[in-house]
Amino acid sequence: MLSRIYRSELEIRKRQIDTLKVFNDNVTEIKEGSEYQVQFCAGGHNLTVIVNLTKDFPNEKPIIKVSPLIIHPWVNNEGEVISAPGLLNFTVYSDLGRVVQAIIREFERTPPPLASEQQINNITSPTIPIRDCDNMGKINPNYQSNYISRHSFSPSQATNIFQTVAFPQLNTYALEELEFLNESEERRAEFIENLQQVRDMNKTLDDMICHVEELADLNLSKEKQLEELQKDIDFRIQEVTKLAFENERLNITYQNLSDKYSPENIKGQLKLAAEKSEAESEEIADTFLKGEIDVDKFVSMYIQSRSLTQARKTKEEKLSQQLQILKKAGF
Repeated sequence: MLSRIYRSELEIRKRQIDTLKVFNDNVTEIKEGSEYQVQFCAGGHNLTVIVNLTKDFPNEKPIIKVSPLIIHPWVNNEGEVISAPGLLNFTVYSDLGRVVQAIIREFERTPPPLASEQQINNITSPTIPIRDCDNMGKINPNYQSNYISRHSFSPSQATNIFQTVAFPQLNTYALEELEFLNESEERRAEFIENLQQVRDMNKTLDDMICHVEELADLNLSKEKQLEELQKDIDFRIQEVTKLAFENERLNITYQNLSDKYSPENIKGQLKLAAEKSEAESEEIADTFLKGEIDVDKFVSMYIQSRSLTQARKTKEEKLSQQLQILKKAGF
C-alpha cells in the first residue's frame, strides 16, 4: 500500500495500463496511454472491449465499451459498460486489468446476444407476455424453447426477464397479485423484507453491528491501560531529554579537557613555559649588570631560572620526538 502512495500520477497510470496487459490476452494499443482494445470470443461471436482512459485516469473511472452492440444488464444502449461491479467501485487503488478481465469472463460465462440479431427476431416474432409464454411452454415444450431462445434478450423484454430471474417468486404470482403488489407500498415493503437476499443481508448487517459493538467495548476497556502507557511514555521522554542535555554538557567538558591535555597542546605549553623562564633569566642577568643585586643572589637566581628553562626545553624536545615516532607509525 505504501509504495502506491509515493508513486507519481504517471507511474500509477502506467502501472494500471500494465495490469491490463498482464491479466488479459489480445490487448491492442490504439492510442498510446489512452485507448486500448481487447478481443475475445463469447457464444460464437467475436467481441471487442474498448478501453478509453481520460486525462484524469486513474482518479476518474475508465470508459469501457463493447463492440458490436450486445444485450446485457451491464451494458446500456450505447454499448458502454456501466453496471459492472468492478467499474462501479473503481478507485485509484483498483487494477484496470482485473476489472476488464471480470467483464470478459462474465460475457464468456453467459454469452449475450448481439443487438442486431435481436432486432431481426423482434421483427419476425410476436411479442407475448412472459407469463403467457410459460403457460404455452407447458403445452408445447418445443414452442417454449424456441420462444425463449428468440426473445429472452430482446430490448423490450430484457429488463422484465432480468427481474424475474432476480425475483423468481414473481413467476408464481397471479396477475391480480402482481397488480396489488404494484399498487400497495406496504405489500412491496413486505415482499422485499421477505426476500432471501434481504434476509441474508440483514443478518450480515446485524452480525457486523454486533462485531463493531464488541470491538468498541474492547477498545473502551483498554482506555485506562492506554492512558497509563501514555503517561509512562511522557515520563520516559522527559528522562531521555534530561539525559540528552547532561550528555551534551559532559561531552563539551570532555572535549575541553581532551584539547587541554592533548600531547600537541602540552608540547606547545612546554615551549611557551621554556621561553618564559628563559626571558626571566635574561632579566636577572640585566638586573645584575645594573648592580641592583649582589653576586650570590644573582648566581642563585640565574642558575635556578636556567635549570628550569633547560628542563622545559628537554621535555618539549622529547615529547616532539615521541609524537614524530607515533605519527610515522600511523597514530
